[in-house]
Amino acid sequence: MSHLGKSLRIASLAALIAWPLAAQSKMEAKKPLEASDTQSITATVEAVDTAKREVTLKGPKGNVVVVEVPESVKRFSEIKVGDQLTVKYTESLVVALRKADPTAKLGTSTDEGMQRMEGAKPGAVVSRKVTATVEVVSIDPAAPSVTVRRGDNSTVSFRVEDPKNLEGVKAGDHIVVTYTEALALQVTAPKK
Repeated sequence: MSHLGKSLRIASLAALIAWPLAAQSKMEAKKPLEASDTQSITATVEAVDTAKREVTLKGPKGNVVVVEVPESVKRFSEIKVGDQLTVKYTESLVVALRKADPTAKLGTSTDEGMQRMEGAKPGAVVSRKVTATVEVVSIDPAAPSVTVRRGDNSTVSFRVEDPKNLEGVKAGDHIVVTYTEALALQVTAPKK
């Protein structure tokens, strides 16, 4: 598994522990817990280096960053100095708890996709969905923390922000976490 995949799995589990589980007094989840966040920023294209496939962007606070544009961006040549690049990042987490199922396999699956946007300038939405099933190994209410076993039999512990989040959770329970993220990039002509 890639480093990014491992990071996403760890981030997903950490977010799970921070999310309030107090409403799930019984381990039979009727409705998954959900949280999402969307952030957006618009930057101005300051320079385009076609030989290196790099774009220099200036953010709203004047910060400048150089971004390498991969070959998969087919309309790179259409990006011009002065264009506006709007980046919208959406991240969501869905948590469902269920009693341990002896036939359920622990592990992580990832689905990735890319959809090009229509328009006069380049744009695309890149998305990733990671689903992880882990088993609760132990809970330490004094810390408070929880230790889980992943599909590769490794264990990892997470500190729990609020001890109420551990109510109804016990060793042997399987926790299913679905983490999705989408990155929408849209280049537009400069505002007049």
